[in-house]
Amino acid sequence: MQIESDRLEEAFKQHFSRKLLSTLLEKYEQSQSFQSGEPGKQRPQLVMSKSPFNSDYTDEMDFMKRQWMNEILIDLEYKGIISLRWGKFSNFQEVERIYLNWDMLVEAYSLSGRMSLRKKLNRLREIFEPLVQHPWAWVADWGERVRAGLLEGKTSYLDLDNPSGYVDLVRTLLQLSKLDGKVVSLRLFSQQLFQDSKHLEREVLKRLLNVVKQASGEQRETDEEWLDFIGLTRNPQYVYLCGPLRARSKSGGWISTEELMGGVGLSRQTVELINDMTTDARRIITIENLSSYHQWVEQRELYAAEELIIYTGGFPHRLLQHFLKMLSNAVDKGDKPIPIMHWGDIDLGGIRIFEFIKTRLFPSLEPIWMNSAVLLNYERQAASVSDEYASRIQAALDDPGYAAWIPVMQTMLERRIRLEQESITEIELSSED
Repeated sequence: MQIESDRLEEAFKQHFSRKLLSTLLEKYEQSQSFQSGEPGKQRPQLVMSKSPFNSDYTDEMDFMKRQWMNEILIDLEYKGIISLRWGKFSNFQEVERIYLNWDMLVEAYSLSGRMSLRKKLNRLREIFEPLVQHPWAWVADWGERVRAGLLEGKTSYLDLDNPSGYVDLVRTLLQLSKLDGKVVSLRLFSQQLFQDSKHLEREVLKRLLNVVKQASGEQRETDEEWLDFIGLTRNPQYVYLCGPLRARSKSGGWISTEELMGGVGLSRQTVELINDMTTDARRIITIENLSSYHQWVEQRELYAAEELIIYTGGFPHRLLQHFLKMLSNAVDKGDKPIPIMHWGDIDLGGIRIFEFIKTRLFPSLEPIWMNSAVLLNYERQAASVSDEYASRIQAALDDPGYAAWIPVMQTMLERRIRLEQESITEIELSSED
């Protein structure tokens, strides 16, 4: 019986000692003194009556708890780790305040069993060190900012207790830079890097995408588009098109899509074999959404020989960008200019996709059915705009990069609407030009 009582006392005292020191150290780590590295005028402290230990300290059903706690407090004070302020007239039986002494921080960490925040910060700084030399400038800049913040004692919203997660993140970013512009399967990449095809999705992907979205300076609408930006894909990529196109392979042979009514999907292997192309189309139209692409192909079948229709799937993925760059070069080398148009949603995403294609692929690109008149004409089919979305529209209005879209964005803001292109059910090209 006595042995069991002794074990209970020892366990209680050990738990209280570690928890007390850990609580005081946490207060220290959240203080300005930790940030500056210099002791402040006010020591980390806690008031017993407002502390998480007060229920045990004032437990009238088990007075031994207070006795044990006082014994630990007196012992820690004797060792110089803490200082105590006793209640008046309590005859050294009731502690009011507990102070952590600046010059005994190392000993306090040792007795608490707690790794110091400084050690955790330095551990992460070492983990992020390789990113400073990353060949992607935005990754290197992000890595340097994170390391600088850690040096200043800032956690930068990092999970300090999960270093292995950041080891995996750094390994992933370093390996991605070696893809040399190629796009590979997410699970194949994971298998090759971690010997587990699902590890990347399960343990790394959420953190990876957060970094890419925050640090890259790019704009994308979906996680699939963000994955493509860094060279990963969940599924094989294809280029879907319909209309007159002749492509010459590296072996010298020519392939024509003109007779393939209903369109065709070109695989990565096929696109990579192409080294030249020509088109007799009177116009080229890129279309954001798949259903609208098929709608155009079906409703304008009579004009199939005159129009080259290309599905973008939102922001064009890397394979499609490669294809469109070749097409852009072919158009530039042609005998006569070919109008190039884009049809997408009348919303911020659609506008950003248009600007992406225009600035990076087709400088002469013009929008089709993406103006205020179309938006108002289909107002009954339009989706409402939330306050948060309206604030994003307002921010875009102040961005010089979207100056050409001011009229339609003002309409979106005034009427609090936006339009998905699937709402347009009848395609009449003459309505736009």
